[in-house]
Amino acid sequence: MKAALRQLIPRPLRRAVRRLVRPPIYRGDFATWAEAQRAARGYAEPAIAEKVIAAARAVRDGRAAWERDTILFAEPAANAPLLRALRRAAAAHGGRLRVADFGGALGSTWWQHRLWLADLAEVSWAVIEQPALVEAGRREFTTGPLQFFFSLDECAAATPPDVLLLSSVLPYLENPRALLAAAAARPFRHAIIDRTGFVARGRDRLTVQHVPPAIYDASYPCWFFDRASLFAAFAPGWRIAEEWVTDDEADIDAEHRGVHFERNAP
Repeated sequence: MKAALRQLIPRPLRRAVRRLVRPPIYRGDFATWAEAQRAARGYAEPAIAEKVIAAARAVRDGRAAWERDTILFAEPAANAPLLRALRRAAAAHGGRLRVADFGGALGSTWWQHRLWLADLAEVSWAVIEQPALVEAGRREFTTGPLQFFFSLDECAAATPPDVLLLSSVLPYLENPRALLAAAAARPFRHAIIDRTGFVARGRDRLTVQHVPPAIYDASYPCWFFDRASLFAAFAPGWRIAEEWVTDDEADIDAEHRGVHFERNAP
């Protein structure tokens, strides 16, 4: 019901209302990453990692159907465009889905969609994360298809993936284009970018995102990208199979999108 009502209200009006009723989440237009970091608190505090682990335990143990950003949900629900992209990738590989989920926490996306992927011939889901989460993942959450790695190189050596998933991660990297360039040069057949913010017009904008205290107390640099320049890394040899607007909301002149890139056949 909430999602349906939101679609009836134009995005600029929703943004204006949010500015009136709560402090802005995205603040500033910083010249450098270092400058944005000085205005932020960060998200490496142990208490945040513990909240991520606690939410993942709730899903693993059946006390929640899935979680996103430590928020628990009682009923199963798929991210329909992302699920389409994953299944399209699997179909292109004989029902085999091998994912490298960069910045995937403790497997949030796999836990959320595992019911809709269970019929595939093979699923391998490799999460690349910060050391504390990799250690927790290996200790408590490695199960079935789900594995955890410290780097893309380590992941590729253990289980060569066909799909690179970048869901809500590029905005939080100091140099996201370097990662995209490196990814485009690897033998991935698919790259899926999801829940990523794009400015309505003009250059990239570097903000500081202030997480609502109900989630956890943190703030950190966050990019909103110019679409054309970000996607330039995939210009040679790749095509867009599908692009979509996500349900994430921004209180600046921007929107969050997802896109499924496929490598052109040789």
